Amino acid sequence: MTGGFTREAGLNTDHKEMAYIITAVGAGGKTSYLKKRAMEYLRQGKRAAITTTTHIWPPDPGRLLSGSFIFPTRNTVEDIDLVDSTHSLHYVGTLESSGKLSAPSKKEYDRICREFDVVLVEGDGSHCMPAKIPSASEPVIPDHTDEIVVVMGAHAIGRRLDVVCQRYEGGSREKITEQTLRGIAEEHYLGPLRKQFPKAEIFFELSTMPRSADRVTGVLMASGFGRRYGGNKLVDPYYGKALYLHALDHMTQALGKENIIVVTQYEEILEQMRQRGIDVVRNEQAAEGIAASIRFGTKRAMRRGADAVMFFAADMPYLPAEEIRLYARQFIDSQKPFGCMEFGKAHTCTNPGAFRLETGADKLLQLSGDRGAMRIMKQEPWNIYYYQIAPECAVDIDQRA
Repeated sequence: MTGGFTREAGLNTDHKEMAYIITAVGAGGKTSYLKKRAMEYLRQGKRAAITTTTHIWPPDPGRLLSGSFIFPTRNTVEDIDLVDSTHSLHYVGTLESSGKLSAPSKKEYDRICREFDVVLVEGDGSHCMPAKIPSASEPVIPDHTDEIVVVMGAHAIGRRLDVVCQRYEGGSREKITEQTLRGIAEEHYLGPLRKQFPKAEIFFELSTMPRSADRVTGVLMASGFGRRYGGNKLVDPYYGKALYLHALDHMTQALGKENIIVVTQYEEILEQMRQRGIDVVRNEQAAEGIAASIRFGTKRAMRRGADAVMFFAADMPYLPAEEIRLYARQFIDSQKPFGCMEFGKAHTCTNPGAFRLETGADKLLQLSGDRGAMRIMKQEPWNIYYYQIAPECAVDIDQRA
């Protein structure tokens, strides 16, 4: 039981004066789906509110006051153009110290169900993963729900089941298909929910991201001193070639040579990049730390007209080209300002970090010292696109073999 919500409750049809209630459950794409549905109702002149039975990021949490319960937002130009000022979209919940909204109290929830025409509820969380198997206590669906939508992300297709499906405990590394997602939805959501909510409309939604033509430039940061390693590890042989070339070759296969920049302090790497015809920048401030590489790479990417930039560590030889390609595609399509890879049940963030230059360039250029760009993302966690990888892909080389 959470606030005014219960998983077991069936649909109560004696609520003609209540709002029409839509609950989205499942995984990747719920937030965008609910926003889209809400905007459709607003264009019809109806009052719409979004809330949750779990936790959600509201638009621009940094502007909210502690303890807020209800507030309007029109957070994009499109919304302002299409929606009359008297029909703003409202987000409802209890504001937590993290900036997230948790479920409103039963009293608050009952109030919005009386005051709004439509209440849209996010009834499941998935740690930003595109597929999910729920626990025994999930999803949490409000009383009187009229419509339940089971959402799975199409960006899971082609990825490993054990990497991108939350709470999957099997050992299979099979690649997900659309049929796989529909099967997960049917077995773990649709079937059980039809029995629990026999009078609700229940259906499956495959969430897709709109394709973007924006261009991503990859920056290989190859200026490290290798202090833990005991020397310049980047040019040391590693399985037949210099360590840094493994990462570079994977980047080139994924993004194309024309979209690669190498930042280095080493003459040997500078010369090799010139011979290969790859854009290379001399890092004359390498002693400062990683921020110097980020600044040099950002400036060069801006001059080349890139829309976004990804910063790669040169000592990660096991991140394959296919993962880089999919990550770049999904990050740019997500329209999020930031992106990072993550792995394992602890959702550990790792390189490459990604940044849209339109919103992030100034912040990148202000970095200093030996701390990376992750500190920028941590200030706005609601603006991060997370891409899951297998733990073995995130291994870096810090010691001699």
